[in-house]
Amino acid sequence: MPGLRGVYNILSTPFRPDGAIDEVSLRRLTEATIGMGVDGITILGVAGEAQKLLQEERRRLIEIVMEVTAGRVPIIVGTSHDGTEATIAASREAQAAGAAGVMVAPPTFLQPGPALTRHYERVAAAIDIPIVLQDFPPVNGVTLSPRAMADLVRAVPAITTIKLEDPPTPQRTAQTLELLEGRATIVGGLGGMYMLDELRRGASGTMTGFAYPEILVRIWRAWESGDRAEAEATYYRYLPLLVFEGQPKLGVAIRKEILRRRGLIDCAVLREPGPRLDDGIREDLEATLRALAIDDVYPPLG
Repeated sequence: MPGLRGVYNILSTPFRPDGAIDEVSLRRLTEATIGMGVDGITILGVAGEAQKLLQEERRRLIEIVMEVTAGRVPIIVGTSHDGTEATIAASREAQAAGAAGVMVAPPTFLQPGPALTRHYERVAAAIDIPIVLQDFPPVNGVTLSPRAMADLVRAVPAITTIKLEDPPTPQRTAQTLELLEGRATIVGGLGGMYMLDELRRGASGTMTGFAYPEILVRIWRAWESGDRAEAEATYYRYLPLLVFEGQPKLGVAIRKEILRRRGLIDCAVLREPGPRLDDGIREDLEATLRALAIDDVYPPLG
C-alpha cells in the first residue's frame, strides 16, 4: 500500500453519561463520517481517547467501525503501546480485524536510536500492513527530527506515511520530505489548523479529528485538483473554527460538543479524567459558529 493521501478523520469515541461506550452514537458517527467524503478513518488515536479504553473496549470499537464501514473506506488503527510486545499484539489484532494500516507512536521517552528503530522493525516484521509513524511529542515526550524520521523510514520500509504534528509543521514537512526522497508521504494533523501551509510545503493531506471533516475534504479536493483559490478561500473562511476547536487541553472536549450539536453523538462527555467546558466556552463556540453561518451550510441532523 503506498503512502496515505487525502483526509483521514480521527474518529471520536462517544460515551454515555455513565462512561460506557455509546455504540449507537459510534455507529451513527462512523456512517456520517463516511458520507462526508473522507478518504479514510483512523480509530484509537489520541483524539479518540484510546489511552482511556480497556482492551476489550478497544476490540469492540474496532469491530463496530469495521462492521459499519464494510470496506467502503480504509481504516487505520492506533496500536501504540510502550511495550514492543503489546504493540505487536495490538497491531496483529488490527490486521486480523481488517485494518488497512496501523498508527504507531514511539514508546514514552524512547528517543531516536537503535532501541526505537528495533521497536519499529519488530512491529513491521509481525504484520503485513503499513505503519503510520506518529510524530506528536506531547503524547510521549519523544522528539523526532526530520533526519530521525527519514532514517526510521529507511530502516523500516513498512513505514509508508508520517503523521507530522510537531510545529512548525509546514517547515518540518518540507525538510522531512526532502530527506525521504519519495519513500513515504506526510500528512498533517493538529485539527487542520495549519493544513493549507502544510499542503503548500508538500503534505499529502491530513489525519485529524476536526468536527467538520467535510470542510477539510473540500480543501483537499480543491488543492488536489489544482484549484488553489478555492482551497485557500475555504481554509480562510473556516480558520476561526479550526483555531477555536484546536485550543490546547480543551480541543477534544470542544470537538465532542460540536459533534453533539450536529446530532452525530448523543453526549459530549469525555471519559475521566478529562476537561469540562464551562458556559463561557459554550457561548464563545456558539458565537463562532454563528459568525460563520455554519448551520446554513452544514445543518445539524434532525
